[in-house]
Amino acid sequence: INQALPKGVRFEPFYDQADLIEKAVDTVVDALLLAFIFICIVLALFLMNIRATFLVLISIPISIGIALMIMAWWGISANLMSLGGIAVAIGMLVDGSVVMVENMFKHLNRPDSTHLKTVKERVPSADTDPHDVEQDEHGIKLRLQNAGKEVARPVFFAASIILVVFTPLFSFEGVEAKLFQPMAISIILAVISAIVVALFVVPALATYLFKSGVKERESFVLRPLDKLYRKGLTFALKRTKLVISAALILVFSAFALVPLIGTEFVPELEEGTINLRATLAPSSSLDTALTVAPILEEKLMAFPEVTYALSRIGRAEIGGDPEPVNNIEIYIGLKPVSEWTSASNRYELQGKMERSLEEFPGLLLNFSQPIATRVDELLSGVKAQLAIKLFGPELEVLAAKGQEIETAIKNIEGARDVALEQIAGEAQLVISPNRQELS
Repeated sequence: INQALPKGVRFEPFYDQADLIEKAVDTVVDALLLAFIFICIVLALFLMNIRATFLVLISIPISIGIALMIMAWWGISANLMSLGGIAVAIGMLVDGSVVMVENMFKHLNRPDSTHLKTVKERVPSADTDPHDVEQDEHGIKLRLQNAGKEVARPVFFAASIILVVFTPLFSFEGVEAKLFQPMAISIILAVISAIVVALFVVPALATYLFKSGVKERESFVLRPLDKLYRKGLTFALKRTKLVISAALILVFSAFALVPLIGTEFVPELEEGTINLRATLAPSSSLDTALTVAPILEEKLMAFPEVTYALSRIGRAEIGGDPEPVNNIEIYIGLKPVSEWTSASNRYELQGKMERSLEEFPGLLLNFSQPIATRVDELLSGVKAQLAIKLFGPELEVLAAKGQEIETAIKNIEGARDVALEQIAGEAQLVISPNRQELS
């Protein structure tokens, strides 16, 4: 487009949602990588076997790959919520494989399996009978098969319980369904894929990785933990009443703390951009708005955290935002939080911006974020997190009662940016057509 424009005229993107999407995807990728690294370390320290660690880890990419294939087949997009669901589920994907591999270790290292010598020990001998080696490999496969059968049901039922936990999310409707069902679907698909991998793929791969047998090594991390657990178990069995009483006290204490914990249905997403809505007096003209907007932008650009301030006045041609010309919507771009100097968080920065703009009398300021504003509009038709709607036939009564409600709410702790939408005070030209004459 820029190539086709006249000289000196060009398009320049200011607010681009691709930046937010890239940050969100990077966050999910970082979470997956960190989880993968931690799982590697923990498995290596506790299993003390590279092959066994690899066998468990391979279940993660296979499970995620199967889940993504099914999502693509069903037309489910890889959005923030569905990718976040996979990030949440990554720790659960290895549960079944860990149980399966651990039980295989136990079966291959039983005292009665000492006759299953490794192939490496038998190969150097010239008298080695290939038939004996084949019998040993058959015996290992048989033990792996028995180990798999032994834990198949517990692994299946444990994963099924996890799946049941997420089923209530499918009862959501409307915006809530759009937000949370992709996450539930991705978690369920990933866990189901992990069950299939643990029950079928892991035993099949084990027949190749453990065909020469396996020697169990005691983990230096597990040894002290095992001793500590044994002592704790002995103490608990001797003093059962004390342990049960302590557990009940902890449970009731947790319930007592529930009212003190803040809750919200959807945590607010930090978009990295502020959306400031400045409303002038109802009688303000377009010229007044065009004069005020650059002054507000200049005041906002004085903050070191701000990268740009871009104003939008009135409504667009498509009518998506039917706003009067006394409404100025300002997009404020922000640097990464790590580079901020005058504020530590967005709310503190917004407070300082509001105090800076208070020198202009008659301005009604409302701070939000671009996507949050659109979501609020979808939910209630109002650019606010909480909206109170009052209905009635008389505008004067509505305006008076609205003022009373606004005054009452402003005194409630936690309320901020309380504002009454303008329904009066703006001149209107009412045209009553004479249909008979017009026809």
